Amino acid sequence: MAFRSERILLTGGDSFTGRPLVEILRQDGHEVITVGRREGEADMAADLLDPDEIIGVIEKVQPTAIVHLAAITFAPDQNFHRIYTTNVSGTASLLKGARTCASQLTTIILASSARVYAPPASADPIEEDYLLSPADHYGASKLAMERVAHLFSNELPITITRPFNYTGPGQAAQFFVPKMVGAYVAGEDVRVGNLHVARDFSDITTVVEVYRRLIASPKPGKTFNICSGQPVLLGEIVRLLEDITGNHIELTVDPSFVRADEPKVITGSKRRLEEAIGALPEPGIRKTLESMAAWASSGGQA
Repeated sequence: MAFRSERILLTGGDSFTGRPLVEILRQDGHEVITVGRREGEADMAADLLDPDEIIGVIEKVQPTAIVHLAAITFAPDQNFHRIYTTNVSGTASLLKGARTCASQLTTIILASSARVYAPPASADPIEEDYLLSPADHYGASKLAMERVAHLFSNELPITITRPFNYTGPGQAAQFFVPKMVGAYVAGEDVRVGNLHVARDFSDITTVVEVYRRLIASPKPGKTFNICSGQPVLLGEIVRLLEDITGNHIELTVDPSFVRADEPKVITGSKRRLEEAIGALPEPGIRKTLESMAAWASSGGQA
């Protein structure tokens, strides 16, 4: 695939998604400059909550593309002020700064979340025009971020992505899949929530490929789900991990992990995305779990 070389400013470069994305973009020949809060964790230091700092970085870098991944991503985080200031105000500061080089920007990709959608009333795949009514503060912060982005849409080439669940080697252990992988690899009993619900899981490599293609072929003004389109029963993940590792562990249901009126099935539609950027590779949940188990067994080494 032929790529035009871009100078990409990327926030959240040290995140689960950012690390492999930076690597593949640089392999493609793009110049990638990461920005983070502290020196050492990124190429440049700036506080996204300080518009003057981020404007200074943008004026120095003069990017032709921006990818904004930095956010509070763990939904149960109940520090409301931190969620909203980071996810909403941080994005507003970035977009304000981006206006200083608007004429040269080919794309600004903002990572939102599928949690902006209302809890589904059926098992039908969720399209991008589904009801927007978040059920938690994380989803509300991401929807607010989208509303802020809309205010800049006449000036900037913004594309919004709404990822559903995705996982892979290196994801933080507080998320369900890496938590279960770690428990099975170690042979340690673990407390769980409701395993009789199905969710949409993509592999991290698929998500990275989506961003790669959206940079190569910008789609300003569009919003896309990132999903597999295939619901997976959480209990099936448990069964697969038992088969992959050969370990049998005790699972105890913790009532505090079970949410009332939890939808039985949540899955997304990738129709619009694949119409825009082509069919995407999706290794399937077993291969994803195998790669995660191998990574965990090696002590988290590549």
